[in-house]
Amino acid sequence: MREERVVLDYAIGGATAVLFYAEPTRTYDLDVFALLPSGEPSLASLGPIYEWARTQGFAVDAEHLLIHGVPVQILPAYDALVAEAVRDARLHDYEGTPVRVVDPEHLVALALQTGGARRRERAWQLLQADVVNRPRLQAILDAHGIDATLPGDD
Repeated sequence: MREERVVLDYAIGGATAVLFYAEPTRTYDLDVFALLPSGEPSLASLGPIYEWARTQGFAVDAEHLLIHGVPVQILPAYDALVAEAVRDARLHDYEGTPVRVVDPEHLVALALQTGGARRRERAWQLLQADVVNRPRLQAILDAHGIDATLPGDD
């Protein structure tokens, strides 16, 4: 998709990204944040992604692309924090394949911004795993106006 400029850049996010930094957690699908050429995150802008998937022989099931049997949800960078998370993603090796993964600081910030019990649990998991640079996380939270008290900071 990047080579064909269907997306400008991407990064694995959500529970799957947490696997690169902390203990495994259950998840149904693979979330992939994408910077789109149009710069506009909308459902209409995902059309080229679904079309690309069809031309590659990948099935589409509701909002998921089924890539080698794995449900993949492409999420356009819907705000400045997500766009920054994609731009600052770390390169990891997955069984010999380089993949871009949202860093732990942005994963925590995204979880705190979005909210919800499961996301807070993942944020706590990353903080407990001691993989988060707390000053960098605080700078990200401040830059994006996310008011949160981190465990251990109170």
